[in-house]
Amino acid sequence: MEGQLLATARPYLQFFSLVTLIPPPSSYARDSDLCRRRLLIFAFGCYSCCVLLLGMYVTYVNIITLNFEIRILEVEDFTSALGIVQKIFYTILLAIIHVNMLICFRRLGHIYMNIAALELDLDDASLSFGGLVKRTRFRQRLAHVIGLWIMFLLLAFPIITVPVMTEYMSWRNKILTEFLLLVLQLKGVEYVLFVVIVQELLLRLRHTLIYLQQELADCNQRVLLQALCLALLRNKQLMARVWKLVGELEAYYLLPMLCLFLYNGLAMLHIVNWAYIQAFNPSDCANCRYLRVGNLMLLFINLLIPCWLSQNCIGTYNSFKRIIHNIRYGKINPPLLSNALREYALQLEHLKLRFTCGNFFEINLKCFGSMVVTIVSFTIILIQFKLQGIVDAKRQIKQKSQPKAH
Repeated sequence: MEGQLLATARPYLQFFSLVTLIPPPSSYARDSDLCRRRLLIFAFGCYSCCVLLLGMYVTYVNIITLNFEIRILEVEDFTSALGIVQKIFYTILLAIIHVNMLICFRRLGHIYMNIAALELDLDDASLSFGGLVKRTRFRQRLAHVIGLWIMFLLLAFPIITVPVMTEYMSWRNKILTEFLLLVLQLKGVEYVLFVVIVQELLLRLRHTLIYLQQELADCNQRVLLQALCLALLRNKQLMARVWKLVGELEAYYLLPMLCLFLYNGLAMLHIVNWAYIQAFNPSDCANCRYLRVGNLMLLFINLLIPCWLSQNCIGTYNSFKRIIHNIRYGKINPPLLSNALREYALQLEHLKLRFTCGNFFEINLKCFGSMVVTIVSFTIILIQFKLQGIVDAKRQIKQKSQPKAH
């Protein structure tokens, strides 16, 4: 854990470790005592096991409460199965997050080392060409994106979700359930933190590349031209390392992000189904239907922001193609510069930046649009199924009420 980027992100990493989403940053510190680090890892492991047991308890309580409420409302369809699967996902997603931390503990440490090494090499390359960018910009971006997003979730999620929880659940269980729901949703914020770090690395690379473009346009010395071409090749190599870093992040977040997207989609269907059932319940609270809509919007937003910021990062990466295309040295580029530009362009063509969950789907705005269409389609099918059930029930009641022929 070295470098200005990780040092700036440390408070957020410590917060995520507090809710057992990521190992404590201090467990990767090389300058700390080995015995102390092992003790910290052991304590964090015990704490994570306690949170996992809490997740199992919350899942059990929610399933018991759901079945009790279904019996009271006399709902005779797949509501029980849909609700139980959605509740079981509490434990499944939490267990996947914790097991992934255990299995990929060294991989995360390698990611930290790569980020710190990349930042060091970027700063070294920028000293002669372009200068260092303002350090405060990254801190402000983290505060605006990660800090405000965490505060929004911590404030909005309880306000919207707690009032719609059933009255048959005690306040203690409601608070524990709310804590677990927040932990699961914060996994997306943790993922975006690393996306923002990757984009910051790309922005610094682009800053240097734009400076090289300006210098090449006014270069009149062959020695300076050679130095600029070497700097261009170094920029290309650093770009390849950033691309490789994204691949390591993809491998680390494959299962957690895949399950988070699946869980949120399943939770949205459960909310729609439950809202339809409660529409015929006269004892349902007056504002609950609006709060359920707000809950749907929160789940949508919590998937939109990772897709949107990943798309922004991809856009930053793709902007390098335009800069490379516009680099000129007089009317005709010398062979040295032409070869460097050709190599850079070929690398950008072959190493396309993608944020994915394995080969299942990509995390970008196109994926979010496809997900919205899928959820809306399932919602329409769900409502049609419910309406058909009402029609069949009325038909059966009408047939029973008709007098039998003698």
